[in-house]
Amino acid sequence: MVVLKKTLLMILFLTFLSSCFNFYDKYTDELGPLGPNEFYARNFKTKKFYKVKANLLASGKYCDIWVENGSSVTQTMANIFADKYDDDIRPKIINTFSEQDIQISDRGKLYQFGDILEFANWLAGKEDNRLTILLLDIKDDYHTIDNPSYIAGYFYQADFYEKGWVPGTRSYSNGRDIIYIDVSPGLRMENIEKTYATFAHELQHLINFATSVSLNRDKKMDLWIDEGLSSQSEYVYLGVNPKEKIDWFSKSETIKKGNNFFIWDNHDDDMAIHDEYTTVYLFFRWLYLQANEQLKPTVFKEIITSPYYDYRAVTSVAKKINSDWDDWGTLLRTWFAANYDPANTTLGYNGDTSLHGLKVYPIGGTDIKLFPGEGVYSQIIGSVEKNETGNINYAGLTKNQAPNTASPFNQEILLTYNKSLNLNGYTETGNLTGVEPPAASSFISRQADGEKETGLYVLDAGDVWGRDLEKELFDSVKRHIRK
Repeated sequence: MVVLKKTLLMILFLTFLSSCFNFYDKYTDELGPLGPNEFYARNFKTKKFYKVKANLLASGKYCDIWVENGSSVTQTMANIFADKYDDDIRPKIINTFSEQDIQISDRGKLYQFGDILEFANWLAGKEDNRLTILLLDIKDDYHTIDNPSYIAGYFYQADFYEKGWVPGTRSYSNGRDIIYIDVSPGLRMENIEKTYATFAHELQHLINFATSVSLNRDKKMDLWIDEGLSSQSEYVYLGVNPKEKIDWFSKSETIKKGNNFFIWDNHDDDMAIHDEYTTVYLFFRWLYLQANEQLKPTVFKEIITSPYYDYRAVTSVAKKINSDWDDWGTLLRTWFAANYDPANTTLGYNGDTSLHGLKVYPIGGTDIKLFPGEGVYSQIIGSVEKNETGNINYAGLTKNQAPNTASPFNQEILLTYNKSLNLNGYTETGNLTGVEPPAASSFISRQADGEKETGLYVLDAGDVWGRDLEKELFDSVKRHIRK
């Protein structure tokens, strides 16, 4: 049960710093108010808002399906989407991520909600318990050959604020709980399951935001945790591991060199952002698989409803699995060991044989700069002496054995990792063994021979528009007051 005082959490606008006003002077309310059957939408190519005309084509028990005028979406397709949400996606995501029996006290009156989506609908001022789903051609930079990445859907927290221009920001609000879904290429038949999985992904973001408001957190949940939970909503819907993420793990040069989810989008390679989605998916999938059968049904719910917004939201649950995992460095090290030995019956991806084929590849050289949370592997021949320096730690890895943390290391692989919790992203230098990996390595780089990317890659809207705006909205606007 979540109980809060609405007067403490719902303040319309805080006093903005003068620097914020200077920054936003060039932004004005150019679009004007919405007309009948109009919505504000985001153009991810120009990074500006525009208006979309749409028609209400279907209504389910818990949703309204609006469709952009001129799109190829039919009445039948809209009805199918409404049924998919009502009967499949909503109950699965609610059961996994929602706190039940939510009570809100407002000026002496008690409000009761069955789940967080009911609360979100109330928070947006609608009070009909119906999520708005807008099907439109999202304006992004998708091209089938030159740019195979596209935005399949998005949730935008500014929509919880009063309809129209949101003062002090670069945003417009539709004044409702809403998720936007792409129709091209998103709703093509060959992509439909990926689109539904993306919808589940965005629904968790909405739930996460509403939960942060309901708990009166000072900050949004850290990006890597929010994205990690959304990645698991894809599995909750699909019931299988998303193939593109698993394939990416074994062919990314930047993952091989340490890149992962903890510091988000911190590498220059345009495609390295997919490393974050892949590794955060694997980390949270591994954490779930490590939980016992009693904890599994609530593990993500306990994280999302934690009083913490940072790594402690994860370690406070992880310690219920293993008492040593209350320490972030130990938890991170164990996950790196699991990636080296995914079939390990104790510390691996227990119960999911489809992940037992994961491969990590050792790298050569004598040292490497690692961001917080990053880790790499190098081959040991004989024995090596390595001692902790700053936040750089080491472990010796041998398959079917627990990691060795005491130097000297005479195992198969040396793990070098940065256990820092500094999300500002400063690097520290770690040592490697200096052993060059075998020339006959089976690693196939996606960058080899100038290879072009193929296939479709779904991106979160925040990674295209810019994560800074999401932070500005939460930190500067904070809370919304219903009128």
